[in-house]
Amino acid sequence: NKTKRRLNLLGGDEFQSEQVSELVASFARRAFRRPVADEEVENLMRIFESRVADGHSELQAYKDTLKAVLCSPSFLYFSTSPSAAETNDESGQHALAERLAYFLTSSMPDERLSSLADRDLLQADKLKEEAVRLLTGKNSQRFVADFMDSWLGLRMLGTMPPDPEDYNVYYAASLEEEMKRESHLFMMDLINRNGSAMEFLQASHSFANRDLAKLYGVAEQIPVEQAGEFHRIEFTDPKRGGLLGQASVLTVSANGVETSPVVRGVWVSEKIMGISPPLPPDDVPDIDPDVRGATTIREQLAKHRELATCNQCHRKIDPYGFALEGFDPIGRLRTFYDAQRKQPIDTSGELPGDKSFSGVSELKAHLIDQKEFFLRTLTSSLLIHALGREMESSDRAEIDAILAFVSEQEFGMQDLIIAVILSDLFQH
Repeated sequence: NKTKRRLNLLGGDEFQSEQVSELVASFARRAFRRPVADEEVENLMRIFESRVADGHSELQAYKDTLKAVLCSPSFLYFSTSPSAAETNDESGQHALAERLAYFLTSSMPDERLSSLADRDLLQADKLKEEAVRLLTGKNSQRFVADFMDSWLGLRMLGTMPPDPEDYNVYYAASLEEEMKRESHLFMMDLINRNGSAMEFLQASHSFANRDLAKLYGVAEQIPVEQAGEFHRIEFTDPKRGGLLGQASVLTVSANGVETSPVVRGVWVSEKIMGISPPLPPDDVPDIDPDVRGATTIREQLAKHRELATCNQCHRKIDPYGFALEGFDPIGRLRTFYDAQRKQPIDTSGELPGDKSFSGVSELKAHLIDQKEFFLRTLTSSLLIHALGREMESSDRAEIDAILAFVSEQEFGMQDLIIAVILSDLFQH
């Protein structure tokens, strides 16, 4: 509350000028997320003294000094000190603590982590112990939400909201936030029990409240008196389970009005397989293919693929999307496109190399057979989130080492995140 914040800033109920140097040093220590050199405190105190000399009150001068701290690059940017692995010095230890805290909690190092850095104790075993502590602590929810929203594109959920007339339940039951929460809880559960990362593709369970469970056709699993609470739910239908059966994914990969095998196919290619389809060449104009006589989206895309300039990419991405056409724009199962049940949905697909499947359950089996693509994509996505940069070809060997380690641990989700933290990429 306001009183507590004032006590933290002023060191007591009233401002006492004789404590300014101590208060500034303490504030800068927390703001910079590392010990503050005497010279830095002296420079800040010159600001305080200058403001007082200009006729400002000591309290106002103190506030202006704190503003200077918050404008400092040491507050605004992460440390660029050498890593603890390279130097084992205090600056490297605090830089490592900073990276770890912001990766797993989206916040500054807590008192325990800072204390370990002060004593040069963030070495391999202790670093792993601290990573597990932060991963399973309450603030790790921020990491899960930020990572899932970034990796899967869930932060775009709601940017193309479903038609209120056709999908009223989406609004009546406030499904947008509940869909996100399901995906977040799914990953949090994997971390807490160190479940296999492959459950992202092959799980037969998820988490839902009664409204979301009703969308999935399993409302009976949620007690009426606990309708608003999220519970673990089990699926017997193989079309459900894993990311490709979650409403958040199926909604964010639709446009709110209809589904598109192309959009959903690109989503699977990028987010699961780690393959981004290339952009059309600059010298190729936009093409409006003749789709006269085509009555379904599959027929329209078949005509589209008759054009060589389109076929090269669409033959690789459309089949993924066709398998997901059995879900409507908010993730409900369907077998027909229209309410009159005149347009049955064909969910079969065939990838280059005669790799065919029919429906999402067979697609999931295909993706599991190609699990090395998914695991590399997941690992790369974690590293991107941890490092704040894209992966480069020079990072491949380190990613290979991480994957080799977690393969021996049955791809445990907690093990994977720990391996990322212990990697040279993270510590350097």
